[in-house]
Amino acid sequence: MTILADIKKSQSAMHDLALHFDFDLGRAARDYAWIKLAPQQAFSAVAGDSSGGVFLAYGDGEIERRPVLYVSSEGQAGRIASNLAELLAVMMAIPGWHDLLKFSGGGNLEEMRRTAGLLERDGPDNEEVPAATQRIVAAFSLPAIADPVRLLHDCVHASDCNVVADDGWPYESLFGHFKSSDNPFWK
Repeated sequence: MTILADIKKSQSAMHDLALHFDFDLGRAARDYAWIKLAPQQAFSAVAGDSSGGVFLAYGDGEIERRPVLYVSSEGQAGRIASNLAELLAVMMAIPGWHDLLKFSGGGNLEEMRRTAGLLERDGPDNEEVPAATQRIVAAFSLPAIADPVRLLHDCVHASDCNVVADDGWPYESLFGHFKSSDNPFWK
């Protein structure tokens, strides 16, 4: 099991995660008191991203064993992993997981598979991502995930809590309604 304290001990891992995977543990210290989960549950911020989103471990038990909810700054939220190690394994397998969800056709698994193929074909935006992935995988015990696209799909579909805005409206799903065919660069 990947332990948060082990990641925090490694400046190079923290740097790689923040720079190449937009998973910045330093952003966990921000004030997230505005977040209200439904049903109400305890949560801890694990990391944040550069767009203002936050990764929350919610529920009871050790932080590394709790499910992870991603809350975007755009009013979307959903469970993206069953625990921290699974989240990191998904990020290593699908660095473009945000785009995979955005171009999911509303959460259609086959559309997500098409999008994943296009993301893989185009490669990461940064040529250093494969080396960073290797360093992180070598440094931590991440589970092998046979089908990371299905795992992400299933986790978001199985979201068991949501974020409620101050006006009482629940945040939208992380599944975007765009399809891969909507992206002009993938024609």
